[in-house]
Amino acid sequence: MDLRLTVDLPRDLDRMNTLRHVLDGALAGLGVDEQKRTDIGLIVSETWANVITHIRVGVAFQVRATVDEKACVIEVTSPPDFPDALLPSEPSLQVVSTLADTIDVGGDGLLLRVVKHL
Repeated sequence: MDLRLTVDLPRDLDRMNTLRHVLDGALAGLGVDEQKRTDIGLIVSETWANVITHIRVGVAFQVRATVDEKACVIEVTSPPDFPDALLPSEPSLQVVSTLADTIDVGGDGLLLRVVKHL
């Protein structure tokens, strides 16, 4: 099993909800249990909430989800003009850190990598 999903999201709630639903459906189809799918959905939501507090309307950021037999990896890339969008001290990323097995922010603050073991 190997799933890769990459989307460029504008600062738009409807598109984020679509991403959550697509990812949840794919995880359900792969047999991932409901609690882990719920955690992953919250990770996506909280990460998105963190990014949109720092970027303006119309600016897009990238979300990548990779799933294999062992883990779901969510990677979020912030636009270069907004390096503070993924700071681990933000409250929403503190929520993410309680749900995830690991969370790493790239040295330049532009990439967030979250791992949830399945």
